[in-house]
Amino acid sequence: MTTSTTAHPRTLGVGARLSVHPHCDDFVEVILGALADAEAAGLADGLVLETDDVSTYVGSTDDLAEQRIVGYVAHVLAAAHRRSGGGHVVAHVLLSRGCPGEATCDLGAVTLPRVAPVRLEPTGVQAVAQWSLYPLLDGGSGGGDHMVPIEAAIEAARRRGTAVAPAHYATRLAGDVAEVLATAADAWAGVGAEVAHVVTHLTVSVGSPSTVTA
Repeated sequence: MTTSTTAHPRTLGVGARLSVHPHCDDFVEVILGALADAEAAGLADGLVLETDDVSTYVGSTDDLAEQRIVGYVAHVLAAAHRRSGGGHVVAHVLLSRGCPGEATCDLGAVTLPRVAPVRLEPTGVQAVAQWSLYPLLDGGSGGGDHMVPIEAAIEAARRRGTAVAPAHYATRLAGDVAEVLATAADAWAGVGAEVAHVVTHLTVSVGSPSTVTA
């Protein structure tokens, strides 16, 4: 008889890649200041932060990994917007769950954990995002129609009030930057309780000079 244990974030692999792009001349100061603000707020404590010339990896092995990662990202984006004087800031956020080995993603026989919904304080910064969700189904007993969890996640976002319109290859979200990120994170983690490896991606825009109504 095959037995399994519930995967913990340190073995499951829970993390994000974050790129922040302030549209202003002093973008270096804005980015570094936003990162410093998140650190001063204690949101970087216990996180693994690795920055290269493309993006920053944000990882956590805590029980509340999803909460901690998304809280950090939301704070950085809101801080960058404020430090740019309310200017236009774009961010690319990729969240991955279930691939601890980077090159190999074999978790073995494990029970996938369910996590509590992300709870973030509103930032006061309004955002729009184009959001995509990718359950990486490999067939077999865990396989199936990949659109089923995607459509369920979109419907949940509609009920939440953040999904405002479909778009090519994405769903448009709108609301406080914390609520937009929490919507995507809850869908990502929810699918991750059923599918071993799941990725979600957002392009987030705050302070855009172009306002598009749903």
